[in-house]
Amino acid sequence: MSFRALVAGVALAFGLTLAPNARAQGMMPGGMGGPGMGPGMGGPGGPGGGQAKKKPKKDPNEPETHAATGAGDTVVAPGGEPSLPEEPLKLKKTTAARIGSDYDLENDEQGRGRETTTKFYGPYYEETSNKYSFKLAFPVWAERTQPSRTDPKKLDSASLYGGLFYHRRSAEHADDILFLLVWNLRDLTSQSRTTIVGPLVNRVAPGEHDNWLAPLYFTGKRKNGGYTLIPPLLTYTSTDGYGGFNLIGPMFCSWKGGSKCDARTAQDIDFGVAPFYFYGQDAETKYETIPPLLHYYHYNDRTLGWQNVWGLYYREHTQKRDMLHLLPLYFSIDGKNEHHTTLLPFFHYGYDRNSWLLANPLFLAAEGLKGESTFVTWGYARYRGRTSLDMITPLYWRFQDPDIQLDQHLLFPFLFTRSSPRESTFALFPFYGHSQRYGLSETTFITPFFQHSHDVRGWATNIHPILYLGRDATSTHTVVAPIFWDFADPKSRSTVVFPAYWRFATDKDVSQLVGNVYYHEVKRSTGTDWEVHVFPALSYGATPDGHWWNILFGLAGYTRRGSMVKVRALWIPIVLSGEDQ
Repeated sequence: MSFRALVAGVALAFGLTLAPNARAQGMMPGGMGGPGMGPGMGGPGGPGGGQAKKKPKKDPNEPETHAATGAGDTVVAPGGEPSLPEEPLKLKKTTAARIGSDYDLENDEQGRGRETTTKFYGPYYEETSNKYSFKLAFPVWAERTQPSRTDPKKLDSASLYGGLFYHRRSAEHADDILFLLVWNLRDLTSQSRTTIVGPLVNRVAPGEHDNWLAPLYFTGKRKNGGYTLIPPLLTYTSTDGYGGFNLIGPMFCSWKGGSKCDARTAQDIDFGVAPFYFYGQDAETKYETIPPLLHYYHYNDRTLGWQNVWGLYYREHTQKRDMLHLLPLYFSIDGKNEHHTTLLPFFHYGYDRNSWLLANPLFLAAEGLKGESTFVTWGYARYRGRTSLDMITPLYWRFQDPDIQLDQHLLFPFLFTRSSPRESTFALFPFYGHSQRYGLSETTFITPFFQHSHDVRGWATNIHPILYLGRDATSTHTVVAPIFWDFADPKSRSTVVFPAYWRFATDKDVSQLVGNVYYHEVKRSTGTDWEVHVFPALSYGATPDGHWWNILFGLAGYTRRGSMVKVRALWIPIVLSGEDQ
């Protein structure tokens, strides 16, 4: 950090730390003195560009032509082409330095030259560079002067007195601040002014203004609207000319498509008095709700349908139906060629074209669109249509399907029969059952324990839960639970005689355990690799290129594999010849 910046920072620490950080709201001017204390940017300018060629004078006798599709490749008349700079991609150094930066031009110093003269006399410091000057008498007074950023002919002067009063005049700003009490800030560029006196705030700009008495009252106007906020009265209003929102205690209104809360002009509006009344509408629908009266109304202009609810009274209309309900006892639906009425718990009657339904506590009767009929009463039920069903008490049922010549009987829970040209089933619970799909499968049960089945793929005989025998195509199984288990197919077989014998074999390997003797064999491309373990004493085996043996898992052992010879002593492997693989 330079000496000039250090002195300037000390000068402002006393005054500027007392001021609120209001630059983001456009209420604080730029600082004074060193870096970050004065606005500025060079005069307007940009890359130079060539001058456009002058158009040739048009012959008055020449016929006027118009561009048309396919008439030519050029749509600009000769001599009217836009000109470009000699180096269109070249950037000025100041522009290149700012690209990708959030640097504030207000902090740029103006009027500095190549040489800077400084003077320092105890609490007094002075710095001069061409048209730039900074003077400090700490902690009483500080002043910075420089040319204005937008008009270098006008002086930009900023002063701080005793760390309490700030004064600035330039082509862009006219600011006066008595810290913590009064702020008067004018932006001459945007023609705006902000004045703050304690809790009072007044801001004026072209086409808009704000007036605040914090924290009691806030209001402002904009070109197409404005806002008002009164916290003690729970009041807030705002509009932008195309919509807005109003809140006055429990009353509210939100709308779009108008300058005020008016259901006659707004395109979309919702208003009410919470929690007693709510109303809303848009281009297609509208609704109304009164919670204390249990009222709800909804209308859809596109479908021409509506709903109206008042407590237990319910009405609904659609293009197909009208509904009237008195909940929870009376229900009525009326439409074209249909009508339904229900009075709980006494009766229901309804019809829809040629179908009808009548229900009451004694019976139910109905007829369908194709003439099918249903009758149900206590202890008896009947259906007649493409199929037929009869029920006499809940114990006897008979079902028939003439299309497939199916006849089915159930006498619950003892007898079940089912017969048709393709199948036959007879069951007398729990002693006997026989089911047959002609030419495909057959299953017989004698008591729940014995079962025999056969089909085109194989057979199975079971005596639950001990014996299971059977074949499915090329696979077989034999189980005598829980001692013997055997499963086989063309590529593998698994056999277990629990707990002494275990054998698992495939077309590539065999694993077998008999007591404490384990045998494993693997078929490889070079031969057979096998091993035998007599736990825990001895193990030995052979490979296509050698053999091996171990006593007590390597207390002593020998291995030969090709040219490699290895012995084990006290579980330590020792290679005698060749290389260990």
